Amino acid sequence: MGENMSLINNIIKMFIGVIVLVIGIVWYTGPSMYGYLGYWNNLKDLLKATIGIFLLFVGLIVAWMGYDDYKMDKEMEKEEKKEETK
Repeated sequence: MGENMSLINNIIKMFIGVIVLVIGIVWYTGPSMYGYLGYWNNLKDLLKATIGIFLLFVGLIVAWMGYDDYKMDKEMEKEEKKEETK
């Protein structure tokens, strides 16, 4: 029963996320008072501005995960050596 509720909650969250995404796309590509292209230029500027920060955070997360894995491997190595000496 608990797994089903968790599954339903996750589906609801994904559905809400898709709705917000569609609203955001329509906001930037929809009709505009100033021209027939809508806010397409604003969307392009936003994407250009966020790609760098996105890459920065993804690189930071990947490097952090690699460091954490390295640290865990060293710790496991120490534990194995401890068990061998016992």
